[in-house]
Amino acid sequence: MQNVSRRPFAKVTGFVEGQENVYPVEVDYWRNRVTDSGKEPYKILPGDVLMLTNAEPDTICSLERFKGRWVFALVAGIVEDKDGDAQTSTRFRIEAFLDNEVNDDRTWKSMYAVFLINAVTNKRIWNVLHRFGNLNVVREVLCTDSAAERDCNLCITQNHSSEYESLKINLFGSLNESQTKAVLACLDTIKCKHRSAVKMIQGPPGTGKTKTVAALLFTLLKRKHRTVVCAPTNVAIKELASRVVQLVKQSVSTNSHGGRLLYNLGDMLCFGNKERMKVVDSDMEDIFLDFRVDCVAQCFSVFTGWQHCLLSMIDTLTNCVRQYHIFLENERQIRSKPNGNDVAGKCGSGKKESRPEFQSFLEYFKHRFRSSAESLLRCFSILCTHIPKSYLSEHNFRDIESLLNLLDSFEISLFREKFNSRKLKKAFSLDPSSLKKRTDPLYTSLSMKRRECLSLLQTLNESLRRLNLATFTDKSKIAKFCYQAASLIFCTTSSSYKLYSVEMEPVSLVVIDEAAQLKECESLIPLQLRGVGHAILVGDECQLPAMVESKLSSNAGFGRSLFERLSSLGHPRHLLNIQYRMHPEISHFPTSAFYNNQIQNGSNVTTNSYRKCHLPWPMFGPYSFINISSGREEGGGCGHSLRNYAEVGVISMILVNLYGACKSSGKDLSVGVISPYRAQVAAIQKKIGRRYENIKGFTVKVRSVDGFQGGEEDIVIVSTVRSNPRGFIGFVSDTKRTNVTITRARYSLWILGNERTLTRSKSIWEALVHDAKTRGCFFSIDDVKAALGEKNSQLDDPVDGSHVPFRHARWRAKCSRDAKSRECSSSTDEVKALFDGKKENIQHDDSLGGNSLLFRNARWRVFFSNNFVKSFRNLTSLTTKVSIMDLC
Repeated sequence: MQNVSRRPFAKVTGFVEGQENVYPVEVDYWRNRVTDSGKEPYKILPGDVLMLTNAEPDTICSLERFKGRWVFALVAGIVEDKDGDAQTSTRFRIEAFLDNEVNDDRTWKSMYAVFLINAVTNKRIWNVLHRFGNLNVVREVLCTDSAAERDCNLCITQNHSSEYESLKINLFGSLNESQTKAVLACLDTIKCKHRSAVKMIQGPPGTGKTKTVAALLFTLLKRKHRTVVCAPTNVAIKELASRVVQLVKQSVSTNSHGGRLLYNLGDMLCFGNKERMKVVDSDMEDIFLDFRVDCVAQCFSVFTGWQHCLLSMIDTLTNCVRQYHIFLENERQIRSKPNGNDVAGKCGSGKKESRPEFQSFLEYFKHRFRSSAESLLRCFSILCTHIPKSYLSEHNFRDIESLLNLLDSFEISLFREKFNSRKLKKAFSLDPSSLKKRTDPLYTSLSMKRRECLSLLQTLNESLRRLNLATFTDKSKIAKFCYQAASLIFCTTSSSYKLYSVEMEPVSLVVIDEAAQLKECESLIPLQLRGVGHAILVGDECQLPAMVESKLSSNAGFGRSLFERLSSLGHPRHLLNIQYRMHPEISHFPTSAFYNNQIQNGSNVTTNSYRKCHLPWPMFGPYSFINISSGREEGGGCGHSLRNYAEVGVISMILVNLYGACKSSGKDLSVGVISPYRAQVAAIQKKIGRRYENIKGFTVKVRSVDGFQGGEEDIVIVSTVRSNPRGFIGFVSDTKRTNVTITRARYSLWILGNERTLTRSKSIWEALVHDAKTRGCFFSIDDVKAALGEKNSQLDDPVDGSHVPFRHARWRAKCSRDAKSRECSSSTDEVKALFDGKKENIQHDDSLGGNSLLFRNARWRVFFSNNFVKSFRNLTSLTTKVSIMDLC
């Protein structure tokens, strides 16, 4: 277990010995909650595996070499904090075998809880592997016979011409040929009832994979085909579900004839972690289980439900005159009592306007109608959104839609036209059958709309009562109904385990998005669900695989996906072959290196308008490799992550110029900075600070390769970090990581690296550098200096003690004679960055000497005063030493 010091931890402040190895625990607060850029801050969850130790976690680099006391513990339950948030709670229960050691003050003077991993998914995988449930699809994917690749002989090959046209009409003609063929092939497969089958769709970067899957799911939704849709992460499942919701809304908007739009989403359901999916105020909210259950419960409440609101509106439109007289009588009685106004004021908690005051019947009716209409609209919107049409019935849905449009029209007339209160009161006092005798068209029109509303209200009251909707009073029953009614169920692959315990009609199809990022054993969780006969896997084995932290497990192939294994066996795949993201100069290398030149460029990226000139120099065109030979790779602290401060300085310099260009042009610009090393990500973030936060039209995201999977930005700057004479680049040589790294940009991709190191690595990077040279896209840092020199005069300033970066330093910096005698090849930004990097690595007493590794090869000499050295060496805490040097 490596890098323990960087994991979330908290100090234990309360520990009570419990029964059966269960212990209530209380901690102060969680530190290191953000462990990687782009990931959510740590929040404690049931199933978390903790390490209890008597040593400060920030001093533990490796558990294998740690000599202190420690034990494993499992979080069994969480106690909510006062604000009701259980996930940031500092009180929880653990299960651990401590053998009373924890009560021994000699060995446990202080205790820390360190988060290691969440074991819930692994436990679910273990249970499913021993479940031996529905094995129809499993047998197909384990079959080594080529018969598994052939279509069913009993199913006659379908003529797709009519379906193709139907698909184009339903999806607004937005799919290209390869996308349409993939969708039709999947629809064809799931019709077969004779045998199970697995279909695969390969979606390289920018080819519209999510769009294609959303089109497939939208078609399945219209056909009421019960399907479970999974993805490895909450982000992926949210993106896919949101796309389908947008298609539903777009379909309703396209087919509407004006008036109020009601989107029926009752056939779609999503469940999982609300915070991690970030469903609040998003398209996901209307299909999320918890939100839906609360809405439906409110809609069927006795005092606030649909029936109460409907009857209230009928009463308002039918008896408004009588209600007004009752209101006036009540007001007279209140005023006639001694201190009546004071009593009314006290009942209103001291507010002067506790009771509405109306000067006329018109004012009273407007207030009463609007109040009733808003409540009815809320309830009927919930009904139409969250209850499937198949249950609500099509005619009821249309009647509700017509009623709401009528009420809108009635309200517009009531508030826009100038009605006389006395005449309106008289008109509403008459029987609706006598409307034809009236001659005033203004009052006649409003009375007719009133009659139409009443007619529809009465019809809906009778029709909805027959559906027995009043049975939805218990939230558990509502949740059960939601599962039963939905035909598309969205969840993460791990969360699909919950469906084993839900009583509902079996699903027949599983669609797994980002299937290449999913461990094969984990994919068995949804594939063994009751009733599943077919599976559709969507992904790209040329991109990042599943995350496996254990090197032992990784070497054993634990992270290999079902998608990758079937691909390696030659299982047929439908390749999406047109990319719409990258400028052709960016897509050129990945297309040839990873996809055998099978990917074409879309018409949108080949136009002249897609070539953006953000900075007017050749090295800042659509594609370039910038050689930074002067940088050094360094350890990023405890652990194996690396950083390169020369590249940090260049990135900072480029961002400054990009921001200036963006500000001058007035056009929006998004920039992504990607590095394979977390230490480099942290160094870049520290360098730029919060300089570009909350700037309208200019965004900068700095993340690791994993954090950028599935993302895209206008400009991407890549920091490769590695710089050594041996050509050793470690996991940077991984082709899948390289593919993800260089396919995130739309208009410009600028790669920073050491040409000599990368070409000596004998990896994909050697080919990339050679390709850049062949195409004239290879530049040196001197080219960058020459281009930006006029705008950045500090590039050629001498590095001496009077220079701005060192003027206020707490040590004296002197240039060596060698540095003064020749022109520095690095910019001042690079040197300053290197200098900052040195001070962050000062962790030991001998680091202050001139022969220290930190200053041995520096072009300046650093001197500390004797008093500083003496005081520094008297410190006993390593953490304090690092903190002090960080202040310098």
